[in-house]
Amino acid sequence: MTIRFARCHSLHLQHSAALHTLREHPMKALLRLLLPASLALHTAIAIAGPPEFSGTWSIDLRNAAERLKGADCGVAAFELLQQSDRITGNHTMTTVGCGRLNDGGGETVKGVVVGNTAVLVVTSSRTGAVVMGTAELHGGALHWNTREEIRGGEPTWDVDLILQKGVLVRSK
Repeated sequence: MTIRFARCHSLHLQHSAALHTLREHPMKALLRLLLPASLALHTAIAIAGPPEFSGTWSIDLRNAAERLKGADCGVAAFELLQQSDRITGNHTMTTVGCGRLNDGGGETVKGVVVGNTAVLVVTSSRTGAVVMGTAELHGGALHWNTREEIRGGEPTWDVDLILQKGVLVRSK
């Protein structure tokens, strides 16, 4: 019984001391909690390194029948250059049969890397439409998803030709 009381009293004293530190020195208490987690996270990132989005990523938009027939075009691509946490590049897209083209040019892609995700702003050189999306690397592939249209293109009846969603493979 005495041992149980001693353990409970000891835990109560530790709990009281922790509450006192939290009340009197909240930043000190916060640092005690966050510092080990932060060090572990930075160590893991340093070992693994940041994701590398640089390269040419493409997706074949043709269906099986169109591929079998050898239809031309039908490709979307991102050419990205990552420098630290910044990304610049180019986005192109063509419809199957080459009827419509967003030929990119200049820096039609700008963005930042946040963790394992690149947040990209893409401008259509065809209509001037601007979208924001995310790119994530999984298993050597780039998973792209348009999240929001920032500005519509002109003329409004034309197609922007910005990839909405897809899994792209590195071609260069």
